[in-house]
Amino acid sequence: MMMWSNDFVEKGERDEMFTERGGGGCFIATAAFGTPFAEDINILRKWRDDWLLMNRLGMIFVNFYYKLSPPIANNIRKSSTKRYWTRKLLTPFIKILSGKYK
Repeated sequence: MMMWSNDFVEKGERDEMFTERGGGGCFIATAAFGTPFAEDINILRKWRDDWLLMNRLGMIFVNFYYKLSPPIANNIRKSSTKRYWTRKLLTPFIKILSGKYK
């Protein structure tokens, strides 16, 4: 179950900052795509919520990601080249996940 941070989230959109499990944002993908509302980011959130947070190894990965990714995302956000290459790197992974987590 999700807790929305405001009333302006469209149906099917997930707020990146609040989950029932105390999760956080898709920092790197948000920096790369320039918005937290990109459909590709929703696929990553669904994968996080429906699979990663349901097993111990996935939870360890998510916690590790939340600790390390904010400064990386800030660095990516500042450079159009880094945003481009990050999107290029994420896109194949997102396409693989999109069949199950759309």
